[in-house]
Amino acid sequence: MKSSWMTERGEPVSCGDAAALALYEQALTQYQSYRGDPIATIEKALASAPDFVLGHALRAMVLFSFTERRFIEQARVSVTTAEALLPRANPRERALVAAARALVDGDWIAAGAALDRVLVDHPRDILAIQTGHLVDFFRGDTVNLRNRIVRVLPHWSAGVPGYSYLLGMYAFGLEECNQYAEAEETARRALQLEAKDAWAVHAGVHVMEMQGRIDEGIDWLVSREKDWAPENTFAFHNWWHLTLFHLDRERYADALAVYDARIHREPPDPALQLLDATALLWRLHLDGVDLGGRAGPVADNWAKRLETERGFYVFNDMHAMMAFALARRDAEAEQLLSDLDWTVEQGPPTNRSMTRDVGRAICRGIRAFGQERYGEAIAELQPVRDIASRFGGSHAQRDVLTLTLIEAAIRGAQPALARHYLAERLVLKPDSTWARRLQARAGGLRHARA
Repeated sequence: MKSSWMTERGEPVSCGDAAALALYEQALTQYQSYRGDPIATIEKALASAPDFVLGHALRAMVLFSFTERRFIEQARVSVTTAEALLPRANPRERALVAAARALVDGDWIAAGAALDRVLVDHPRDILAIQTGHLVDFFRGDTVNLRNRIVRVLPHWSAGVPGYSYLLGMYAFGLEECNQYAEAEETARRALQLEAKDAWAVHAGVHVMEMQGRIDEGIDWLVSREKDWAPENTFAFHNWWHLTLFHLDRERYADALAVYDARIHREPPDPALQLLDATALLWRLHLDGVDLGGRAGPVADNWAKRLETERGFYVFNDMHAMMAFALARRDAEAEQLLSDLDWTVEQGPPTNRSMTRDVGRAICRGIRAFGQERYGEAIAELQPVRDIASRFGGSHAQRDVLTLTLIEAAIRGAQPALARHYLAERLVLKPDSTWARRLQARAGGLRHARA
């Protein structure tokens, strides 16, 4: 179908409702900036233009980005509605709906490929770019976190709406590919164009985390707080990064204060925020910090999701297992392990492979650590540590596996193994005081450097 209607970036649209298209553009910006409610906005557009195929596709993709099965069932409704409207859709819209179908059916690999095919002919399709970037992140596809953006970057410039957000994505992809200097420079360029881009702030803070630039990282976040924190649904994650810097410097009271005020003021509803709350408590636990009564509510929150989220995303399951280990919730931990066995046999395609390859072993290792079976924890974690990117997350998030492995080696009377992994850590983060603390507990270096 030919149409003279276009998005702000010149992509063809079959819908001729100007008001609906304006709301679509607003929802897209909200999707990228984490400011406002893109679902409420696009639903307003769909109320006035129920045959708006692109609007249904956007709704499905935003709901997918929440990484919870309960939202996938809502997204499936949008996909089914969009599929019924395909006879009036243009080829680009049909391809986006096909990608959305793959997402709700749990084939994230096929969805990522379908979104890339859209970009062959429509390299400015920011819906395909944004969703593809998140798919790459949730799958741990480090190379495509960078290269998906590289392939479209020549078609963009500062005059194209959304360019700053494209640079923010590119910066994060560069960082995950260990191109730290380029990542930082790109993040700064993005923030010059749009200071409130929380994802670009996030990319910059990842660089400083991975290089162990603790004090710079704190300043990077604190000095920009007025840009990334107020009225931003992604702020909790940047707050989490701030707590990692505090933890490295043994500022436990500061880390817990941020946890209580910013990350877990009350039990969070979004799983993405619950992930960060859990991950921080686990790191504090590894470092010997008294959590008070904080583990129980987090475990309760995960427990109520067990049935609904069964088999959906093993990266979430890892954090649920951390919470159950912290709170000594044996029944829920055993149920989760049983659910992971089911997932390996019958789960949706992408999560089935992620669980089989790395996730189930990681959850068993965390379970063993929580029960002080440190040798078993090592046996489960060590073989999968270097391939853990297969189940998603960032280098900074997956670093918890190395920290757990080192701590298991120290507590399990294998100091040489602890020193083995600490040597890697100290080379990459020579200024990390946490690494120095662990080194002292593991007996220090056995050989002086020449």
